[in-house]
Amino acid sequence: MFNKLSNILQHAVEALAPDTPIHEDFVYHWKSVTNFYIENTDDKTPVTDCNIPSHLKQMVQLLLQEEEQRDAGDTGPCMEYLLQHKILETLYTLGKADCPPGMKQQVLVFFKHILGRVKQPLLPHINVHRPVAKLVQICGEVRAGPTETEEVQFLCTVCARLKREPHLIHFFLSNCGAGGNTIQPSQNAASASSSSAADHSQKTDTKNERNDLVDSLLNLSKSEDSRVAVKACEGLLLLVSMPYQAARATVEDTQLCPLLTSRLTSLFTSMPASLDPSDVESLTVKWGLDSHGYAYGDVGNFTGKRSVVSFLSWFDYCDTLIMEAHQSCGDYIARSISTNFFRTTLIGPIMQADEKAALTTTAILTKLLTMVRSKQLLREVIDFIIPPTPTDDDQVAGGEETKQVDNKLLLRLFERCDHISDEISIVTLRLFETLLSKSNQIPLQRLVIDYLRKRGYHAKNPELKDGDSDSPKMMIQRAVHSFLSVLPDSAKSSQVQDDDSGYDSYLREAHRSYKDICNLCKDFEWPDVKSLKSETPERCPVVSEYDEGPFLTMLFGKISRLLSQPYAVNLVVTSIASRLTLLPHPNTHELFADPLTPLRPKARSLFTVIQLLAEQVIQRIVHVNNFKSKLITARRNLTGLSDDESTPARSKGFHGSSGPGSMTSQMSDTNDHKTFLEGAIVLEEFCKELAAIAFVKHHSDATSSSSDNSAPSL
Repeated sequence: MFNKLSNILQHAVEALAPDTPIHEDFVYHWKSVTNFYIENTDDKTPVTDCNIPSHLKQMVQLLLQEEEQRDAGDTGPCMEYLLQHKILETLYTLGKADCPPGMKQQVLVFFKHILGRVKQPLLPHINVHRPVAKLVQICGEVRAGPTETEEVQFLCTVCARLKREPHLIHFFLSNCGAGGNTIQPSQNAASASSSSAADHSQKTDTKNERNDLVDSLLNLSKSEDSRVAVKACEGLLLLVSMPYQAARATVEDTQLCPLLTSRLTSLFTSMPASLDPSDVESLTVKWGLDSHGYAYGDVGNFTGKRSVVSFLSWFDYCDTLIMEAHQSCGDYIARSISTNFFRTTLIGPIMQADEKAALTTTAILTKLLTMVRSKQLLREVIDFIIPPTPTDDDQVAGGEETKQVDNKLLLRLFERCDHISDEISIVTLRLFETLLSKSNQIPLQRLVIDYLRKRGYHAKNPELKDGDSDSPKMMIQRAVHSFLSVLPDSAKSSQVQDDDSGYDSYLREAHRSYKDICNLCKDFEWPDVKSLKSETPERCPVVSEYDEGPFLTMLFGKISRLLSQPYAVNLVVTSIASRLTLLPHPNTHELFADPLTPLRPKARSLFTVIQLLAEQVIQRIVHVNNFKSKLITARRNLTGLSDDESTPARSKGFHGSSGPGSMTSQMSDTNDHKTFLEGAIVLEEFCKELAAIAFVKHHSDATSSSSDNSAPSL
């Protein structure tokens, strides 16, 4: 009560007293602060119970008032007094001692206002950057400390100041000598700018420099207070987004990358060893304030959700850091994450024979691949899964041992596509599906196109003359008819069930998907689809043996087993094949979208594999009693048109006795053929989808050709 009364009296006296020069007023407030320590003997009195906060606030206001009254760049007497009497150095000492209690908070606020609101350059002065650098060092030392909010605000203010004056970053780099001793930079204001370039040119390979800003911000990014953690991450984004030389000093010359990957590894190992892939896939996580709410609530909760969200949030932050950084610095961070996390931490559990570990790690890897947005990190993840061949121009640097591990990973993933566990097969296939859907042509090149480039699959019929080719309209009709008629009507379920076979909906979807995928691939520099049609057989390179590659071997093998695979597996397999069919590349168009492509012996196309499947359907339907009725019932079950709890609904359409025993026998017979019936339905719908894609692609090709020749379009 007494202190509040004294404050009121002091303000009243100041209001009634005649105006004094700003300089004298500034000196008065500073001496009032120092007199407190001379006169006061109780060091346990909180700072809020004395006049120190109000005096410091008045000092800031006077500095701002002085700056407004003077020309830009002109230092006034108040600022000169602050610099000459080392006021910031004294305040740092008082703040570090936190005497009286709460003084550190007041010092942080004062420093924040001085650096954030005063416009003239202050950091080059030794009596400014030295206490600021010391104050930076003591930020983040205490976990969950009472001054976390003020600390992170001060640090972000320093980062914002460095963003405007990036050449001063070296003031916050400390050399770690032998024995871990820290040597502070001793440059003065006159030599600050000239020595900056020399410091960067003397960079060594070893990480013998420490950026105190990075260390403090990383410590605060672990805060339980989400606002503090996000603010600290924003400060790091400011540091790495500076011009190259300053960003390089932050990224390459310090422990930033090891600390980022160390935390990524720690969060990864803290997750449960067994997770449901559907739970991982359902998460939508972004770093920031919202990410802290993903781990709570009753909706979609599962064991270990909080640890998974924390890991994914930090990965997304690392990805954002790479996007915001200078390109060279982003490359450096991405390589560090690839080397120290993917090739060191993630490779172990994903290669294990333990099914739970393999399932969980593959699901996590798929999620990371889905989330990644930066081109540099995407490239590193792709190289981790699909390593470049020795002949690739884009081969990454790395030891022979690392390449062998990567090759083993790819081969292991191919093997798991045919794993005895359907769950592992599905999650591995989805990994490849995600790879092929990214806006990067490298997965398509290494998995598919490199094996088709020489057209070793093509028969190259020399008897085909230019005049013998069909018109574009006839080509479209033949391609669509080939896919729609590959299955006989007796093996189809849709025509009997309703008038609409669903082909129109596939056409609309094919138009949209083809437009999207063309936009995605427009920068891939692929040859036009019609370029191969004008290529004569004599100009095609001679290929002694045709190798379709391990990926297409796996994919065609999975398609050939549609009738014996679970429904969920078939959906992923056909989704991958549909995407390859949509690609605007001439080689994939010939092998997937054009059923009329002449093939050399033993070469396979998507259409020839489907033809063999259709023959299997025709051969097997004679062994299934009431095949048509059971096929329609199976279709209704898949589309949800029948009530699963109603026995009459499931048995509707069965012929014969309707007694309980006969009904049970029919249901058992349907269950025995369930996989075959569902596979036949998937094949039927897949053929409609392929016909729609073939129509869209052939029509697009024909329309562009007629447009080029100034002829009317079809």
